[in-house]
Amino acid sequence: MENAAIFLLGLGGFLVLWPISVWRRDASMVDFWWGPGQSVMAAAAWFAAGQPSGIAGLLCACVAIWGLRLGIQLGRRRILEGREDPRYTTLRRHWSPGFWWKSLFVVYLLQAGLQMVIAAAPVAAIQAGTGQAGTGEIGVLAALGALIWLAGMTVETVADVQLDLYRRKHGHGGLLTRGLRALVRHPHYSGEILVWAGIALIALDAGIWWAPLSALLVTVLLWKVSGVPFLDEHMRDTRSRYTSYARSVPALVPTLRRAQRLAQAGRRERV
Repeated sequence: MENAAIFLLGLGGFLVLWPISVWRRDASMVDFWWGPGQSVMAAAAWFAAGQPSGIAGLLCACVAIWGLRLGIQLGRRRILEGREDPRYTTLRRHWSPGFWWKSLFVVYLLQAGLQMVIAAAPVAAIQAGTGQAGTGEIGVLAALGALIWLAGMTVETVADVQLDLYRRKHGHGGLLTRGLRALVRHPHYSGEILVWAGIALIALDAGIWWAPLSALLVTVLLWKVSGVPFLDEHMRDTRSRYTSYARSVPALVPTLRRAQRLAQAGRRERV
């Protein structure tokens, strides 16, 4: 399967979802395909390789597990909440009137393009790590990448579980400041960055020298564009205590001083 056909699989999913999102007036349905679409592209590259190697299988598994977990988690939240994600509600307000057709470009095709760019590294690595293109062996760099990927997946999963449990008890109007969110404001974004850093290292071990660009793009998007800025603004507008919370808790990377304070507080509580 040619690369163009692989990437068209990702685009096709967004084009199927767009008219459904217009009908439901919920542009956040685009999130349903962000992770699974990359899983499908990685799997297509793996099957098309003919004789996939160990490093190709590792990389395909990492992308597939990450993408499917993310798709299920985001899809479940959208169904349970029954309303559009506030990020897209803000976009709807800024791009109205005519948001229904503008969303095809500013939401769906934009994310399709970003998805292709980010998925390019693992797709290329899966192909390069097979057959005569490479030895296909899992080296030290790939093993380290797998460990970083696992750490990121663990952080994301724990952060989502903690938030879901909190919402079941307190509803959607409260502010969770315990658990991982006592260390950083957005642990799910921290985990996402670790996941893609791990994938980049595995792809780098497969000979894709530009693979870190995918992880860098994910980091920039979450840190400066569509992640932290949007969520911080929404939380400040809807949670009265969020401004003071944000002053003391870093966005993505925990500080050693704060970790020490929390550890000391935990020891005092046990005593």
